[in-house]
Amino acid sequence: MSGMMKSLYIEDNVSINLKDIPIPQPANGQVLIKVECAPINQFDKEFLNGYKIGQKPLVSTVPGFEGSGTVIASGGGLLGWQLKGNRVAFYTEHQFGAFGQYAIADVNYCAELPKHISFQEGCCSFINPMSVLMMYQLLGNGSGIVSTGACTNLGRMLMRYCQSKGINVINIVKSQGEEKQLKDEGAKLILNINQEDFEEKLKLMASSYNTTVLFDSVGGDLLSKILNLMPNGSRAYLYANYSKKSLEGIYCANLMYQNKKIFGFSFVDILQGKNIIQLKLMMNEILNNIQGCFKTLPTQIFSLEEFEKALESKEKAILKI
Repeated sequence: MSGMMKSLYIEDNVSINLKDIPIPQPANGQVLIKVECAPINQFDKEFLNGYKIGQKPLVSTVPGFEGSGTVIASGGGLLGWQLKGNRVAFYTEHQFGAFGQYAIADVNYCAELPKHISFQEGCCSFINPMSVLMMYQLLGNGSGIVSTGACTNLGRMLMRYCQSKGINVINIVKSQGEEKQLKDEGAKLILNINQEDFEEKLKLMASSYNTTVLFDSVGGDLLSKILNLMPNGSRAYLYANYSKKSLEGIYCANLMYQNKKIFGFSFVDILQGKNIIQLKLMMNEILNNIQGCFKTLPTQIFSLEEFEKALESKEKAILKI
């Protein structure tokens, strides 16, 4: 397919502009997707701030890591031809990402959308829901969770999914408004970090519910503050760093004598370690629950021309291409 397309384009690692560029051509094992919707994730914000993510180039590139649309061309291969003409959700680290009228994606990272799932629902099928499944796979038998990003879309998904599996989740919030929000969504265990007895309550709850895994999105001194209060043998996984600060306050003795550990949670690395059968099973579970455990709310819809407003949105922003 030839012609031009509108896209957001990064030319010099400094500015991002809406411009017309040639429609890209898929290689073997890839497909060309006419994009309908693409969410703006933390991945995208970090990338736009100059952080290298996966194989995606930082310059001469169309940003956007996931979206939904219709496969209109295949670069070759059985899976690509089978997807042609189908509605799909996709993840991509290709030079031509989701923030354009057309995107390139590897066939392994495309999932056919059932008819009852809209493009808007389907565009958020990969990064957050799959991260939740990856986190679930890291849990040991009977382990409970502490979640610091409890009111983010990923945090809400983690709470809903793990509670559906009978796993206790201690949700950390910072305001009464967030506490009410999570209660309305069915969260059972909530702690406000700004309460005077927060540390005492967390230590008691972590012990009572065998909470030995921390999923942290804040970084700074919060990770260490919480990990220090958790039982011996606890593990912390840092999957984002909203505080933009270095880790502080780690008690070395806790790591040496209480067998506590800190890991980075890399979605990209874990994803690359999955084979096509594992990916298929995970995507089937996600799409079967995309209107339940893995729903994304609330959202605001923006056009490509409104990209700057979308970046500033306090709610989940989705670009309608």
